[in-house]
Amino acid sequence: MCDQADDSSTNSYRPAAPAGGETSRRRFLQASAGVLAAGAAAQPRPALAQTACPAPKAMIFTPTRQIRREVLSFTEGFEVHDGVIYESSGPLFGSTRLLRMTPTGQVSVLDDFGNQFFGEGLTILNDQIYQMSWKEHQVFVYDMNGKRLRTIRNPREGWGLTHEDGKLVASDGSSHIYFLDPRNFATIASIAVRRGREAVDDLNELEWVDGKIYANIFESREIVRIDPATGCVEAEANMQTLWKLMSPADLSATEQDGNFVLNGIAYDPDQRLFYLTGKQWPVVFAGRFSG
Repeated sequence: MCDQADDSSTNSYRPAAPAGGETSRRRFLQASAGVLAAGAAAQPRPALAQTACPAPKAMIFTPTRQIRREVLSFTEGFEVHDGVIYESSGPLFGSTRLLRMTPTGQVSVLDDFGNQFFGEGLTILNDQIYQMSWKEHQVFVYDMNGKRLRTIRNPREGWGLTHEDGKLVASDGSSHIYFLDPRNFATIASIAVRRGREAVDDLNELEWVDGKIYANIFESREIVRIDPATGCVEAEANMQTLWKLMSPADLSATEQDGNFVLNGIAYDPDQRLFYLTGKQWPVVFAGRFSG
């Protein structure tokens, strides 16, 4: 359905060596995939702000229902558009795919890219789907049926992706979030995210809701809400309750491998409802945050 990606994405997936130091996520995924990237000197952490952020408030997620997925996915990007969930998957335990899922869990595959690239964050802006790759420095733009329209270069690694007010908003696994021009992925602005005085690294899947950024922190069981005006984590939610709500069979699926972490935040503004899931999770939780 889609044209082949240009440059490195036309070949089998072979991630390039990272430009900077490897985070825990890089080490973790590479070990799981059996792929070792060339080492490089660690980048220094960003300078801490002189003024500390206020302590985050407690935020609580209240599930209203569970959705059983027809098809599992190594979830990297998750977004609701016109009441339908769109998803980007990574190729571990399967392949990189572009998926569409109804609120009842019925899944259709818009395209399957095998291991051409490692699918990451996804968002929909102006009825176009943007999907990042992890290390290949590519952003693929599709129509709403999954037909590839163009490819943009991303100068950084691709992790999480969302949008606001005509701009793309992306993370790269560091403590920074970038505001980007959707025409060419040029950086318009960036913020350094911190909790108190500490930089918050490993920011992963993102969702922009009511002027705030909700983010997964890779390998953690928490979701944070970030004020984009200050970079401060203003609220945090312990998502341990989701594990308690899963059946023994679900837990067996999600805990058999450390890769199966919480990673998927989608928001339906019409229903004011969040959809949360994780990598290879058989269930999606619908509900609301308070606090």
